[in-house]
Amino acid sequence: MKKFILGFNYWPRISNIKMWSRFEIEEIKRDFELMSELGINTIRAFVLNEDCADQLGNLKHDCKDKIGRFLEEAERHSIKVLLTLIVGHMSGKNWNIPWDSDNTIYDKVEQTKRFVGDIANSFKQSNAIMGWILTNEISLVRVPQNDDVFLGWLKELYSYIKGIDDQHVVSVGDNVSPFSHNFLRPENVKGIVDYASPHIYLYDQDPVRHSFQYFMTLEYDKSSGLPVILEEFGFPTSLYSEESHAKFIGLILRGALVYGADGALIWCFSDFPREGDEPYLWEPHELTFGVIRQDGSEKIAAKVVNDFSSKIKDIELSSYKVPKRDSAILVPSWFYRNFQFVYEQNKRWDFARVLNQAFTFARLSNIQVTFAREEDENLSSYKLLIIPSVTRLLTTTWRKLLKVVENGSTIYFSTYTLTHLSATHLWEELFGVIPNNYAGSKGVKVPERIRLNNNILELGQSNLYTYSFKEKDAKVIGVDDNNNGVIFIAKRGKGNAILSTIPLELISSNNETMDKRHFSLYDHIGRVANIGQSFPKQDFGVEIQYLEGKGESLIAVLNHTWEDKEYELNVKVKEDMDSCQGVVRAKSGCLMRV
Repeated sequence: MKKFILGFNYWPRISNIKMWSRFEIEEIKRDFELMSELGINTIRAFVLNEDCADQLGNLKHDCKDKIGRFLEEAERHSIKVLLTLIVGHMSGKNWNIPWDSDNTIYDKVEQTKRFVGDIANSFKQSNAIMGWILTNEISLVRVPQNDDVFLGWLKELYSYIKGIDDQHVVSVGDNVSPFSHNFLRPENVKGIVDYASPHIYLYDQDPVRHSFQYFMTLEYDKSSGLPVILEEFGFPTSLYSEESHAKFIGLILRGALVYGADGALIWCFSDFPREGDEPYLWEPHELTFGVIRQDGSEKIAAKVVNDFSSKIKDIELSSYKVPKRDSAILVPSWFYRNFQFVYEQNKRWDFARVLNQAFTFARLSNIQVTFAREEDENLSSYKLLIIPSVTRLLTTTWRKLLKVVENGSTIYFSTYTLTHLSATHLWEELFGVIPNNYAGSKGVKVPERIRLNNNILELGQSNLYTYSFKEKDAKVIGVDDNNNGVIFIAKRGKGNAILSTIPLELISSNNETMDKRHFSLYDHIGRVANIGQSFPKQDFGVEIQYLEGKGESLIAVLNHTWEDKEYELNVKVKEDMDSCQGVVRAKSGCLMRV
């Protein structure tokens, strides 16, 4: 049976990072007993290299024995282990790698192979092993000289371990996500990892946009074709209340399930009482990420984990699938590929936030949306393509998009100007407009407000410039205060091309909180594209996401706000697993079969 992977990143509560040099099997046994009571099935554990390797990269005999005993205990408690092999960074400190004293990392392949190969050969037959995680955030030990150096290193180690053990998954153990170094984006590691492994600790003053970042990351990674395990997420209770910490974990777990992730691992199992140990000596927040307190008692989050485990224990994941998304956000190639003299590549983190803003607007408008790339062959399979606040695509992409529209899809493109750069050469052919900028100007200033149909969208002041257009055969659907067209729609073949000279997603992503009226534009383009909706649109901040099964769906009503919300369904509920009865509590989710 395929079960949702539910668990923790694990260091023992008392021994913490030095578990191998302070090895206490009775402490580990007590921790595993508590984990079993909480209903988790998986842990991510770590081999601290400075305690387990010599200067040649050999696995020390005493550490090998301890790893064996550790895995035996995990098996006795029915806990699977994702074992992390290269631990140069952990919790705010770069630890010694004995065979690599200068931390150059990527040129020490043979020594690294010796160490990881010894572990894989020794324990590949263990029933406790779920897979091998190559590193813990190796990019924090050293950023590679370039993307190719990292990807070549990863490919060699991946292939080496797969040659030893092709029965277990292998992943990188770093943040594979849109919020990462370029060399860790899923498009670039696909084929040299077995699953995408986001490590995400994200912040946003807007609570709705904040939690959408997690689900956007899962959707983004899955859209690359990789399975996804949310490998690290969490917050310290020395900074946030235990109640809000617990609610956040419960929401993310339910969302991860219905967004099609294979599992989620919370950082971390327990708080740590040794305040003087490194790195806690200078990183006090690292003491309090656990769902178990320093004294071994349970935080509220532990009960949330146990409750979630009890709800999903009988769910056979292979009986469900992610429904086909009829809409996609188009990701420009420069977001994950390198081109010469492309300024936007310096702003990839900012653009990840733009992608999340577009994703949030789409989901709040009840649009089932995923992500597509320029080189994808199936762009015409989407009823709606969203291209948010983009200043350039590949020149050849625009002709492809014209054909997509002519075949019956709708595209929505929002943009702004960069000096001496035209986003496309097909303004008239695709969008039915003609440039009206004065030669040598930056364009026109983005207005402080616009009118779309009968809605006034307040944009506020910005330093952005955008295009001025005259409509050729396009229809104006949005205007500024001077009644100049700023949003246009053109019929092309069987479909529609919508052009917005207002980079709404960029503007909104830079605002501390979202304006509820802004996603009315997405409501409009959803209607133009005739987007179908399996479940009714809910109150602001509430979404319904689901998995399809035979004759039923597994759905979650997800409340991204800090207020209780009522919800309505248009289907019969077979099982209200969280007993919500029409009300989804603040920052939480309701699972049900319908």
